[in-house]
Amino acid sequence: MLSPPNVDGGHVAAWIGIGGPGLGPRGTDEWLQVGLASFGSPEGRLYYELAEPGKKPRFVELAAGIRPGEMVRVAVLEFPFAPNMWAVITPRGIAGPFYLPHSHRRWEPVATAESWARGGPLCNRYSYRFDRVEVAQPGGAWKRLRQWGVLADPGRRVRRSAASSFTARAA
Repeated sequence: MLSPPNVDGGHVAAWIGIGGPGLGPRGTDEWLQVGLASFGSPEGRLYYELAEPGKKPRFVELAAGIRPGEMVRVAVLEFPFAPNMWAVITPRGIAGPFYLPHSHRRWEPVATAESWARGGPLCNRYSYRFDRVEVAQPGGAWKRLRQWGVLADPGRRVRRSAASSFTARAA
């Protein structure tokens, strides 16, 4: 988080993860993400969110009071010895394992900054930096993210600052 977010309603968040809406078995929602979120407060909350097929997504707060400028290293990993089994790694420890059926080698990793507002024309503002984003390769080697695409709504800016680093802002 580069500066305090301004949340008029809903939340803002920056996270990394895998999966998504409709990507689970038989089109169910299935994902695992970890990152920072803010709800009406300028402080960030370290969290993970798990959506298992057929279940409501679960938001788990791991720490609160994260201030702008604090670096937080996080990871989402699939166990190399157990396909479809995943864990979240944060400074607070390891959460999991989580079973995500049919996820093995099917999903691309995602790094996202988002704003969600409770209806109406609310304008939540955020500024996040993703630094040295890496992807684990089969066999366990880590490689910096080199190829990536951007999906951005009007008023949102994504700026690449290095091969594997970028900032995302909504002003």
